[in-house]
Amino acid sequence: MDETLAGAGAAPLIAALDSASPDRAAVRASARVSIDWEAVREKLARRTADLEATFAGRGPWADAVLARRAEELAATPQTGDLIDGEAGIGTPMLVARGVETLYGLELRHLGHIVPMPRLARVPGAPPAVLGVIAVAGRVMRLFDLDRLCSGPSLRGAAGSAEADQTGYAIVLRTGAGRPAALRLREVERVADIRAPGAAAPAEAGPLIRAITAERMAILDMTALLDAVKT
Repeated sequence: MDETLAGAGAAPLIAALDSASPDRAAVRASARVSIDWEAVREKLARRTADLEATFAGRGPWADAVLARRAEELAATPQTGDLIDGEAGIGTPMLVARGVETLYGLELRHLGHIVPMPRLARVPGAPPAVLGVIAVAGRVMRLFDLDRLCSGPSLRGAAGSAEADQTGYAIVLRTGAGRPAALRLREVERVADIRAPGAAAPAEAGPLIRAITAERMAILDMTALLDAVKT
């Protein structure tokens, strides 16, 4: 407003306003003080350096976050370090059912879980390989978990090829190995399961690590992944 008034030859009015308002005069006087641009640039440079250090994981802020995380890890037991049988502690598992067997699969080894997609058969494939499917744009072999564990299969129980389109496909995390999925009849729930200390009897097969009191077969995921990745 002052510039507009000045342009109209209103200098006396501006002087009157300044005299009537000491604060206004002080503001106008401070506005005429020169800005130290070098100090401004140095301040901006320091702030930029602090931000870059923070996002790079350096500096006091990042050190404080890392220290707090270390304290949390020290105070909270991690699932992977627990011993089966400790009271109230279990391993997160997917509980799923085959034809006659209830299985427990560790969640950390699983990816997608989808209703049975379209199945393409592979001539000459092993009995446990139902064929190939596509999940999330990836083509992979589909294994019948019951057959891998030497149990009755869903197709054998139903007696028809249509049975191969029922159930669910559970994609495994195979890392650098060939992608693979398991077919199961039902997916029931996710739960923390405590595997018993005693190993499964030999007749349960090499892929069953333990059997719970509820007759759930806890899978040996390392052995299972080795079986399907090759």
